[in-house]
Amino acid sequence: MKLKFFTLCAVLLLCSAPTFSQQIKGQIIDAKNSEPVAFATVQFDVDQGVVSNIEGYFALSSTELTAESILTISFMGYQTRNLTVKELQDLNNIVKLNESVNQLNTVYITNKLPRVDSIMARVNRNLKKNYPVSNVKHTLFSRETSFFNANNLVVDIEKSSNFSKKQLESSNRQFKELTEQIVNNPPTQTFTDALLHLYQKSDGNTKMEVEKATKLKDRKNSLSLETIQEKVTNIVLQHLDTTRTYKVKTGWFTVEDSMSLKKSKEEKKETDDNSFISLKSDNVNAINEHLFEKQSIMDFVLDSDIYDYQLTNVTTIDDQMVYLIKFEPRKNRAKFKGTMYVADTDYAILKVDYGFAEGKVGEKLNLKLLLGVKYVENVNKGTVIYKKNQENNSYYPYYINHESSQYVYAHRPFKFIENNEDSKNKVAFDATIEGNVVEKYELMSLDFKQLDTTIIDGVTEAKKVEYVQLKQYDPTIWKDYSIMEPLEELKKFKVEE
Repeated sequence: MKLKFFTLCAVLLLCSAPTFSQQIKGQIIDAKNSEPVAFATVQFDVDQGVVSNIEGYFALSSTELTAESILTISFMGYQTRNLTVKELQDLNNIVKLNESVNQLNTVYITNKLPRVDSIMARVNRNLKKNYPVSNVKHTLFSRETSFFNANNLVVDIEKSSNFSKKQLESSNRQFKELTEQIVNNPPTQTFTDALLHLYQKSDGNTKMEVEKATKLKDRKNSLSLETIQEKVTNIVLQHLDTTRTYKVKTGWFTVEDSMSLKKSKEEKKETDDNSFISLKSDNVNAINEHLFEKQSIMDFVLDSDIYDYQLTNVTTIDDQMVYLIKFEPRKNRAKFKGTMYVADTDYAILKVDYGFAEGKVGEKLNLKLLLGVKYVENVNKGTVIYKKNQENNSYYPYYINHESSQYVYAHRPFKFIENNEDSKNKVAFDATIEGNVVEKYELMSLDFKQLDTTIIDGVTEAKKVEYVQLKQYDPTIWKDYSIMEPLEELKKFKVEE
């Protein structure tokens, strides 16, 4: 009898505080103009939260969520809003944020605001304390996408002692069709999602464990410099005698002394998409680039002598006063412009928006005349949000959104020479391509903790990443995690059969 009574009580308790096994989704917009609020923080408790995407959408998942769970939504320049899950649902999952009214401390009502150069001096003085490089474990969710956007493709068969007129016409027709396909069609992207643990030691050594990873790639229609080169070469190979071997030359260099075309066709090598080193490098670099180390891109903080700063506003977030500081190049070697948000209490940078100033570019290489290669980094922009670690009051990158683009030009002459002393058969052609390689990544910290070096030393790294290959985005794979809500371009992407 008692057992039945306790069982009934337990059922009633569960009914009175329902849990949500599904993700709770919503959108954050500006109350005045209904524009989406990107990169707003949605916090469930101290250790569980998420950031809204560029479209203002967010998804929060936890077995501890109930209808009465309180969500805290905050963003620079807006009033922090608290509401329950039930209230969110009653609002059709749309949260409107109102702009905050500046509430300056009394000292700033009667006196002038501090000079901007004084603020920047204090920022630099507190960098090591606010952003220490220590023995830590980041639990990260990363999302990467990349594609090649071709502007031009020109292929010319210079000469051929092995092609008939009919073969030449067929090849040129195929080259034209390939050019139209590459230039006129939108680029095909590759999406990579990964949940991983990144270990960083104070001596700079790192290790990584991958818990789960997915890849969404249309292999049939994917385009890169390598795949375009392969498509061009395959058109030529269709008209060569596969029973013979050929010497292949490109530019000044012999690539392969003896290549069997028959063997090459039979053993088509698949590109290695399971590179552990590549995924690790991308995530380590993303963290390090935003930790104000000497080799990072954050020269607008580290090298203040080459930038102009302007204190444009004072706002609040979570009852903390924050300085809005605009920066732009003052000297020629400075490249970035943007806005940083600096806390009044400890002069920590809470958020940075940055990008190349007008007329500025990054790394470049121009060997167009000598080797037929040109490279220019023409886009480097991003947003990073820092979060305070409650254990020691230091800060770490909580969310990073970054985009880069590189203009590339490549002119490659190819020559197939039949590997026979008595034969003079050969085919020579030029391939010239130019366009932009675009790379985007998002990084969100799901957990951050300090560890003893012995624990990090005991981590064993895998040799490759076991990706789950997808044909379209599957939200159920990440239903147990509070991660970035994907953009529409990812939701709509499907692999062609």
